[in-house]
Amino acid sequence: MIIFTIVVVVILVLVVLGLSGALPFWRQDRGAEISAALRELLLARAEGRVDGEEFERRQAALHASLMDLPQKNATARRYLRWAVPALITVIVVPPVVLYAYFGKPKEVEIAPAPAPVASSGMRTPEPKPQPQANSGGDLNMVVKRLADKMAKDPDNGEGWLLLARTYGELRQHKEAASAYTRAAALLPPDAALLAGWADAYVMTQDRKWNDEARAIVKRALAANPKHLKSLALAGGEAFDRADYKAAIDYWKRIKAAAPVDSMDAKLADSNIAEATARMGGKKL
Repeated sequence: MIIFTIVVVVILVLVVLGLSGALPFWRQDRGAEISAALRELLLARAEGRVDGEEFERRQAALHASLMDLPQKNATARRYLRWAVPALITVIVVPPVVLYAYFGKPKEVEIAPAPAPVASSGMRTPEPKPQPQANSGGDLNMVVKRLADKMAKDPDNGEGWLLLARTYGELRQHKEAASAYTRAAALLPPDAALLAGWADAYVMTQDRKWNDEARAIVKRALAANPKHLKSLALAGGEAFDRADYKAAIDYWKRIKAAAPVDSMDAKLADSNIAEATARMGGKKL
């Protein structure tokens, strides 16, 4: 009974430490998994295995999952406040009470279990193969192949757009902005393209806005007045220069365009509250 109790306590401790992120082997970073999925999606697009519409849909879903992680982590922490004490009460306390009342039970000799025999149709799980460094999914290799391809085919607007997005995933903002410039010159006006270009360009300016960056966002909103990233960029730019009224207007437009209870809508609410407080001379 004591051994059982100890085992249960150890398991509960591992659960608590795992959910709180204290143990490395529990820290399976969901963010890293989503980033890997984004890289695989870019690779699939580069190799022509998904079309443009499917690429946009899946990329948007992955970015939404990435933004939703902080909320899920907070939910897990709230769960710990009541679930773990309840488990301790239900599982640990009864064996301890029984042991205290009845005393130590007689030792029982247990014969060793027979060795497992393989049966037809059953297979032991094989270890998952570890991804090889420098494999075909490595974005650095993908971006090099794309760059080489664009050097030979400079009039391919879709190719420049894919190269820009791949540079963006690698945080190579200067190269991304340059590729977006080439793509925008060859393709029809598109809000997603222009928003990505503005984002990359601002990053090359140490996150500081200038007239060129504002002009790009203005073009994005002219192409699609309800494009969420373009509205978010415009709101952030207005907030940075203390034009809180304009920032609130952009964030209200995000709320009107985004799904109810989505992360975009919640972030818009938070930003509106912050801007409103700033207008009143306060900070949240």
